[in-house]
Amino acid sequence: VSEEAKKKNKKAKCHMRVNESDFMDFVELCKMTQSEIKEYIIQILLGIYPEVYADDGYVYAKGNIPYALTAHMDTVHKETVKTFYEKLDEGKHIIGSLQGIGGDDRCGIYMILSILKETDLRPTVIFCEDEERGCVGSAKFCKTVLVDELKEMNFIIELDRANSNDAVYYSCNNPEFEDYITKETGYKTSWGSCSDISEIAPACGVAAVNFSCGYYKAHTTDEYVVVEEMLATRDMVKELIQKECEQFEYIEEVYYGKGLGYDRYSFLRNYYTNDDYDEVYCMEILYTDANGKEQRDVVEGRSEEECFG
Repeated sequence: VSEEAKKKNKKAKCHMRVNESDFMDFVELCKMTQSEIKEYIIQILLGIYPEVYADDGYVYAKGNIPYALTAHMDTVHKETVKTFYEKLDEGKHIIGSLQGIGGDDRCGIYMILSILKETDLRPTVIFCEDEERGCVGSAKFCKTVLVDELKEMNFIIELDRANSNDAVYYSCNNPEFEDYITKETGYKTSWGSCSDISEIAPACGVAAVNFSCGYYKAHTTDEYVVVEEMLATRDMVKELIQKECEQFEYIEEVYYGKGLGYDRYSFLRNYYTNDDYDEVYCMEILYTDANGKEQRDVVEGRSEEECFG
């Protein structure tokens, strides 16, 4: 090994830390189980909001500005974080864990709580259980009278998306809303299968968007979080919910096409696989919307049959 390589290796090791972090408040969230984080959220909200509703599937508090933020309390990982690493890569802090760091969706929890703790902004908040099992908690929330209070919102923001600058709308097809989000944030329209706003938005009739949270390789133990990207989205959301705007309506996407309801479809390569999870398939769908414009969506499933379902 050359002397130059030794110096590079030594420098790299200096930037890698085990069980130490500049963001321990985030890591502590990653160490909690779903039930523990639910109790933690309740205690935080009780010190901020006049009323907090907690029931099977959700924690809810109504704010005083016409925006709602939501994130989910579960992860796919079998264990909570016991050991973790943090490394500095080109000025960015990257956090991961052998157990799976759980950025999906500890990032969303952290971002919402930090907005509440560090500012006087009081958006309505909904924290849902068991999103990874099929949006179970948000479906339970939508069966309560509380969902009617969301009809007062300008729009709903979910913080539960991978990458750094995605904006996902799922089956909400409101071009004016999409244009507004793109103009105000610079985040680019992307696609996904489903999330909690897939339940909440149609239930209250208000448009919703899911923003990137800075995590990568979700649903695997190789998952990692780029802290600066997470904080950038948090700061963007802080600015966004202080803007005045009209209310944006939830408009259900209408699918047109042939055969199965789509113009054509194809299966991409297996999306991910490791020792803990089965192969997950990715189905790309191309279809024509009500305006005659070709659209693209991607559906994930544990088999081709599940994708079709």
